[in-house]
Amino acid sequence: MTVFKHIAIIGLGLIGSSAARATKAYCPDVTVSLYDKSEFVRDRARALNLGDNVTDDIQDAVREADLVLLCVPVRAMGIVAAAMAPALKKDVIICDTGSVKVSVIKTLQDNLPNHIIVPSHPLAGTENNGPDAGFAELFQDHPVILTPDAHTPAQAIAYIADYWEEIGGRINLMSAEHHDHVLALTSHLPHVIAYQLIGMVSGYEKKSRTPIMRYSAGSFRDATRVAASEPRLWQDIMLENAPALLPVLDHFIADLKKLRTAIASQDGDYLLEHFKESQKARLALKTDHDIHP
Repeated sequence: MTVFKHIAIIGLGLIGSSAARATKAYCPDVTVSLYDKSEFVRDRARALNLGDNVTDDIQDAVREADLVLLCVPVRAMGIVAAAMAPALKKDVIICDTGSVKVSVIKTLQDNLPNHIIVPSHPLAGTENNGPDAGFAELFQDHPVILTPDAHTPAQAIAYIADYWEEIGGRINLMSAEHHDHVLALTSHLPHVIAYQLIGMVSGYEKKSRTPIMRYSAGSFRDATRVAASEPRLWQDIMLENAPALLPVLDHFIADLKKLRTAIASQDGDYLLEHFKESQKARLALKTDHDIHP
């Protein structure tokens, strides 16, 4: 059972609204205070009864909290941290859910130097967003990565781990640097590819003035699903994780060039070997739990 009695959730998109629902479902004795900068989102959160208190003031939301869960875009972390700082209790624990860790940790530490920060990243999601998109089961059996540093109190790490496990997550620990490299490969690059692929095909369609995407089958839809995700959110993620993403993107481009050369030179042996290795890796992935963005 979580030790937290009052949790403030800041940002009520998919992750924040799901955390609110999950906390109410699996930790019913916890008081949940909610804030989002959007008046429309706050009104929806009230209508959906997502928390015990939906406030128009971020400081009111965090004032009594012993855990503040930051579910805002990575480039909004500093603004949010500065805005709530004067109202935070001394012993409150701050936990972000951002998809980038190195830059976010620095931002939070700069803005909240006297508070305990336990960075986290739940590897769960869909391409949908907003308070209506969330659901209590989102985190069930999905990894939640914690990236504390050497100065993070062990007790605080344990408290955050217990909370995420209480609402369904599976805890993994790693360094912030390793997290950003791993997510550049498994999440950020796939989003780059999806946005680019559907953008390219859409461009062909507009230029040729003939229907193309109406003939897309499952493979195209599967490959571009995450391109329906919120563009500003992913703009922030790409730019914040550029140090880890750019080398990965360069590697991917180099591999594409090898494939192009093989196709142009009719090198069927190279293609077959490459496709076999890729198929083997994908089939192995099916034996694990599929996770979304």
